[in-house]
Amino acid sequence: MKKLIFTLTALSLVSLASAQEFDDFGGGDFGGYEESSTPAVTITGEVGAETRAWIGTTNETSGLYDTHNYDGIYDVSKTELDAGAYANLELNYEGDYTGANLKLKLDSGTLTEHPEDVIDEVSASGSFKDGRIQVKAGKMKEVWGKGDKIHVLDNFNANDYTDFIFPDYIDRRLGEVMFKTTFNLSWDYNLKLEGIFTPWMTADRFASEGSFLYPAAQANLTSKVKDILVQQGSAITSTAVDFEKQTVNGNTLVNAIMRLSDFSTDDLYEDNIRSIKYAQGGLRMTGTLGGLDWGLSYYYGHYKQPSAKLQGLIGMKAYADAAEEAKAGAEKAAAAATAATAAGDATTAATYAAMAAQYGAAAQNYADLATSALAGDVNTLVSLNYDQMQVFGVEAAFVLWKLNTRWEFAYNLTEDIAGDDPWVKNNSISWVGGFDIDIPIHNLNLNVQETGTYTLKSDKIKNGGVTVSGLGRLTWETLRNNYDVDYNSDDKYINNKLIVLLSDKWLNEKLTTEVQGIYCIETKDFMVAPNIEYNVTEGLTFGCRFAYLYSDNENGEFYNFTADSEHHDKAFLQLTAKYQF
Repeated sequence: MKKLIFTLTALSLVSLASAQEFDDFGGGDFGGYEESSTPAVTITGEVGAETRAWIGTTNETSGLYDTHNYDGIYDVSKTELDAGAYANLELNYEGDYTGANLKLKLDSGTLTEHPEDVIDEVSASGSFKDGRIQVKAGKMKEVWGKGDKIHVLDNFNANDYTDFIFPDYIDRRLGEVMFKTTFNLSWDYNLKLEGIFTPWMTADRFASEGSFLYPAAQANLTSKVKDILVQQGSAITSTAVDFEKQTVNGNTLVNAIMRLSDFSTDDLYEDNIRSIKYAQGGLRMTGTLGGLDWGLSYYYGHYKQPSAKLQGLIGMKAYADAAEEAKAGAEKAAAAATAATAAGDATTAATYAAMAAQYGAAAQNYADLATSALAGDVNTLVSLNYDQMQVFGVEAAFVLWKLNTRWEFAYNLTEDIAGDDPWVKNNSISWVGGFDIDIPIHNLNLNVQETGTYTLKSDKIKNGGVTVSGLGRLTWETLRNNYDVDYNSDDKYINNKLIVLLSDKWLNEKLTTEVQGIYCIETKDFMVAPNIEYNVTEGLTFGCRFAYLYSDNENGEFYNFTADSEHHDKAFLQLTAKYQF
């Protein structure tokens, strides 16, 4: 009922403006207003090419860190290269009361892997009552929040993580089909009420191969599922099951592992995200009071990265562990029976032999239970789900001394209010705070932002006494730390990230230089990325960017990039050329 009310409310909000106008102006007549100017159509775009070289850092030539086979420091012959060309085209129509926009995205990844995103954005808009009401619909990217390209309140669009370090914020976002209505309530106070509704949700996108894979949290989730299957598949093998021949829905267990480690596989999800269950909606009120730009917002939707329900998988693990223990008991009892027989103690030998038989039967029983679990549907072992979330937000921007400050704060409410459901994310709070300032040295500008998240009820992640699969000897406390969706191996449930950008312009603003630094406070990983761009002539720009990443903590944001290097670091150089028209 709650979701039905939400859906009807959102749809009503979107249709309110047009319905009211039809009533006010006699069934669709825009109040008698006629477009007095010639409609304008503009075409703009950008074409370019880029190449990126992953510079070989020190790697061992044997053992764990031999994945790239570097002979030593900066072995150029082993340097990995990425290259590509792209074209972006935008057509924009602006009438007096109507408008339309089309953005096309043409590059190899989009054309071959995600052709649906060739149309990056497309929308139509209309303005009524002298601009007091505006409606817009299409495949769009809408940004909520006053942060500077860093947000905790912008939840409608998913992220494209196939290359999530260099693209501009809006270019990392994936367009979503949505309907938006804006009510301009007061021109004096710039008071606006925005309402957005989307009929479904697009999930975050991750690369399946290459140097850019996915964020550490997603990598950890993948490895957990895979590790459990590998370990318990081996355990079951040692009891009664042929690991290579054991099938799951007609696939060998090895193939099942591969399927379970690929989070783009649709049949692992409990529901289809292209359904009304995953509709999104929200309201946002913004205004200006004196020198304060403020905003309040509410969002209803789902997290765009999945949580894994591993109850069936852990149940299988419990049975496999029990089978291993029973098998060890049988072997120990059998050895004792043999020793008693050799000593001529027939009574003791018979007792131990009976124990060995009982343990052996138990081992086989538990192995059969584990095998039965494996032979079932994959979703009985693990299923993925996008947790429902509601976000209550506050945002502000104002000038303090010479600092242009920006702030966002979010309370993220999930269905796990108590924090004791291991398969659903706990409630959390998130924030962004920062400023930029023009430094009176040449054209220097300093931009500093700090963002973070704190997971609430983190003590519940470590506590509990729920038994798994009815095996009283295996309590939830012994298993939960590893598989709770909020689990952090450092036992730190707050993360903070500091982002600093120092930029300058030279040669009549033809030359732009900047250096960006990102430091993750709790995990101590960081990235330093200097960049230089030179506008050769009108529209034509060449660029060169270098980046160095370091992370030796599995919970770090950059760890999935650096885990395969000896010193947990990686560097790359990118060259770009683009023409804008």
